[in-house]
Amino acid sequence: MNGRIAPDVRKTSAPAVESLRARCRSLDLAIWRFDQAGVLDSVPNQPSPRARWLASRTLLDAVSTAARSAPADRSAVVEIMPGCWLMLLAERYARRRTGTIAALGFGPELFDSNEFAGACKHENLDHANVRLELGSMARYTRTEIERLSSVLGWMLDDLCEQCRDKVGLEEFGNQLTEMYEEIGLLYRLGRTMDNIRSPEVFVSTTCQELVQTLPFGWIAARFADNAKVAPSLRGRLTVAGELNVPEREFNAHVANLIGRLEPDRWTLLPEGESSELAALLGSEVLAHPISRDREVIGVLVAGSKSGPDPAISSFETQLLDAAADYLSVFTENAGLYADQRALFMGTIQALTASIDAKDRYTCGHSERVAHLAHQLALATGMDEEAAERVRISGLLHDVGKIGVPENVLAKPGKLTDDEFEQIKLHPTIGHKILRDIPNLEDALPGVLHHHERFDGRGYPDHLSGETIPLVARILAVSDSFDAMSSNRSYRSAMERSKVLSEIATCAGAQFDPKLAEVFIKLDLSEYDRMVQRHKAVDQPIYDQPPIHKAA
Repeated sequence: MNGRIAPDVRKTSAPAVESLRARCRSLDLAIWRFDQAGVLDSVPNQPSPRARWLASRTLLDAVSTAARSAPADRSAVVEIMPGCWLMLLAERYARRRTGTIAALGFGPELFDSNEFAGACKHENLDHANVRLELGSMARYTRTEIERLSSVLGWMLDDLCEQCRDKVGLEEFGNQLTEMYEEIGLLYRLGRTMDNIRSPEVFVSTTCQELVQTLPFGWIAARFADNAKVAPSLRGRLTVAGELNVPEREFNAHVANLIGRLEPDRWTLLPEGESSELAALLGSEVLAHPISRDREVIGVLVAGSKSGPDPAISSFETQLLDAAADYLSVFTENAGLYADQRALFMGTIQALTASIDAKDRYTCGHSERVAHLAHQLALATGMDEEAAERVRISGLLHDVGKIGVPENVLAKPGKLTDDEFEQIKLHPTIGHKILRDIPNLEDALPGVLHHHERFDGRGYPDHLSGETIPLVARILAVSDSFDAMSSNRSYRSAMERSKVLSEIATCAGAQFDPKLAEVFIKLDLSEYDRMVQRHKAVDQPIYDQPPIHKAA
């Protein structure tokens, strides 16, 4: 039997035959079913007295012989004993004969035939008792049997078609459900693909969504540790569901699998010795490569399938394939974003380094201010993304000092009024330098206004209170703290307690009082480590006593 037909035949023929059997029983007809090869598949369901003769070897041999010789393209009536007829009905699926239904009917003359008497004797059955048991079934003539054969043939065709349609509708409904699940999953994944700053979150979401949609016990993603993978994903394993083996051992096997996969080609690892991973897990494992630039950089794996059908279906492979494609696109974009961000941050670091080159007494100042500002932003309730923009503004806040003469920046002692006016230009200069650079719009208010005072006596625009941008108010506190805590050409660093006291004293005048209150409570341990690191980089300046010179 054709492999594609067999599953549908089992689904459609059994209900049709059972319906026909029930109808034939009400008509005092006994039926047998034979498959396409002529092998007996089911026998009559009759009360036990009748069943003794209907199940006899003599009758069964006669029915089987007639069924094997049934015409392939039509129904037929065969007289197997005088007054006993077998209606051979063709069971069809998609115009192909898939079995034979043999329906037995007889009249009273059967009981008077020598063949019937001989059959009873051969089976050790009492002729009179059998005649009594079957008497109510003896109701047909040859003409009636021939007419009934046509009716039953039409009935069987209709029943098979109805069952076939029912199965078709069920399969269509299942396909619609699968399509809905696939579209729903891909839609949900598509909506989260914009979180490119946190690729590990998207990968975790993908695995969780897949394990909730598909009948796998676990689904995992593993990335290689190479430069084409976004930094936060390099060498990372993400698992959704329950593994039945130690994660470290599982991770090692999956990592080895990455190098053996081909781009855009999924692999089924059969359970057994041919696959170490499948043998370890005790189940088939489906592996989909995650690629970038035609190079496999990771793998999406699934296993421990549950449910009535242990075989992995085409729907499951297609959905995992689509998810792997999403991961490939996403990780490529995440990698490009990481590359661009690294270039962007490198440019910013170069700008801040140029300030350090002009005034070595401010070595690491911008980095420390950026760190303090980031801490303060988080402490005030900003999310990580907003706090990161504050940090970038902190790195760039003094970039305008590039336009201030070195002899003014590093002058020991008090500045003249003209020199101070030159220093006061650096926020405006920095703003002009940065204003045409894409992606730095959020940093500009902090660069331009970090020397404004809460009481309106700052520069360059004499803004006051909350008219000063929040990022600038955050930088004002952070900048002043680091300036007072560092050696400068005109004075030594102040003690920590005195610096914090000064910030508290100036709250409401120089600083936003709410921010000053939060700043005083910050954990400064990481800041102190940064100071030591910068001190090691520029030890001579930190060790040199400050020069005090009258203005």
